[in-house]
Amino acid sequence: MKNHALLACFLGLSSILIAQSSALYDDRIVGAIYLELPADSLQQFIATQENEHYYRARFIFDDGATRDTLYDAGLRLRGNTSLAAAKKSFKISFNEYAPGREYQGVRKLSLRAQHNDPTLVREKLFYEVWKKAGMPERRAAFVRLYINQQYRGLYTNIEELDKQWLGRTYPDNDGNLYKCTWPANLAYLGPNEQTYKNLLNNPEERAYDLKTNEEEDDYSRLVTLITVLNQPVDADYPAEISQILNVDQVLKAYAIDVATGNWDDYFYLQNNYYLYDNPATGRFEFITYDTDNTFGVDWLNIDWARRNALEWQHPDMPRPLATQLLAVPAFREQYIRYLDTLTRLIVLPDSIFPRIDSLHQLITPAAVADVYRTLDYGYDVADFHNGFTQTIDSHTPYGIKPFLGLRGDSTLSQIAGLLSAAEEPGLSLPEVLVYPNPASDWLYVRFQPVFYPAPMRLSLYAATGQFSQSWVWDAPVAPLVVPLHELPEGVYFLHIEAAGQSRQQVLVKRKM
Repeated sequence: MKNHALLACFLGLSSILIAQSSALYDDRIVGAIYLELPADSLQQFIATQENEHYYRARFIFDDGATRDTLYDAGLRLRGNTSLAAAKKSFKISFNEYAPGREYQGVRKLSLRAQHNDPTLVREKLFYEVWKKAGMPERRAAFVRLYINQQYRGLYTNIEELDKQWLGRTYPDNDGNLYKCTWPANLAYLGPNEQTYKNLLNNPEERAYDLKTNEEEDDYSRLVTLITVLNQPVDADYPAEISQILNVDQVLKAYAIDVATGNWDDYFYLQNNYYLYDNPATGRFEFITYDTDNTFGVDWLNIDWARRNALEWQHPDMPRPLATQLLAVPAFREQYIRYLDTLTRLIVLPDSIFPRIDSLHQLITPAAVADVYRTLDYGYDVADFHNGFTQTIDSHTPYGIKPFLGLRGDSTLSQIAGLLSAAEEPGLSLPEVLVYPNPASDWLYVRFQPVFYPAPMRLSLYAATGQFSQSWVWDAPVAPLVVPLHELPEGVYFLHIEAAGQSRQQVLVKRKM
């Protein structure tokens, strides 16, 4: 199968701009956040489940090497259905009482409790898959949270999707950003903007909720997108929808949801996505969020490990991003290629299981000490450990690893034979797994299948084109281990040659 174009996209080409270093999102450590506020304020917003008003708090962040203190930070609860949970989720604002203030490049922190995940890692793991697939990075790391000297548990500190994130991710952050929640299914409701504004998720929030440029309250481009999306699929449709929507990003997001079992999404539950009207391209970008119901979690009595990857969307309700786009043969084949590449390269057990094990080991001390984690579903220490490999309860019918194994097998059987057999003339190189990417000290290169034309030559070049080093590899089974200790940070190109065929892989080197 011809995968080299996909590999460049999936494994770093869209992530050449490296994020600003931040201890807040250093996922090699479990930092600590300390919040201090009057006891009556804490009791009030916990008791009333207040998720709109911020209370003043002193904020301290300790990454083990440095300790920073900020006064007059804002603290509130976050979430909707999770407000009633015993283990609360929180939002911290650095600019609520100090306009314009940022800390380590961000204005807000979103601390997610993960109260319904016995392993506490599912959402973090999703965003790692999302990033490895070449999607816009949303940084996430684990943190221990203390409020008024009491340990409130282990949290996932997930980067806020706001103007700062837009500015870090896109060349222009002045476009309209819409937070889309149930029932934002993108069905056509007519040409009137107000019709879409009147569609509500709850009494206080629009289903298509404009989060930037609120004063203009302009929904005209969103209506245009929905209008074009829902047109009859004819010969002109692919070009017309591609002019206003980043179709490739939508297809890849859909494939990621299937590969990770994310059903609390647009495609099944018409929920939990953003649309950004990118001024730099004139097209809407699609971003998935709120991804804790993944990797085997279920609340709907559906077997997500075995569900048909080509019929993932809700069967009885409009989902034009799925039905319309997949009605275009070229888009459907691209979606299937993404499914195939994700399954064979990124969520492949050999690739992802070591990372799952490292996350498990990293958070164990903080998770075991987290008594709040036990209050909602009674998860004990054994459930925390077993959740990676076993069924825990009715809404976690799969451990993470068994789910990934079965989901991968199901996907490959469902799409078998559906990809175009067209290939470039001559020998096609096998699939290449390059991990981790970004890398620090070591890079591993593995070829699938193992029967390939030896020898293979690998050459590393700096982004400027300057040659760095090369290797000749004959081993048919074991991965090639490439040392990167001596290389400075930056973007490199890994050139792979065999039997007159070649391909190039983008590699990001970062500090350990």
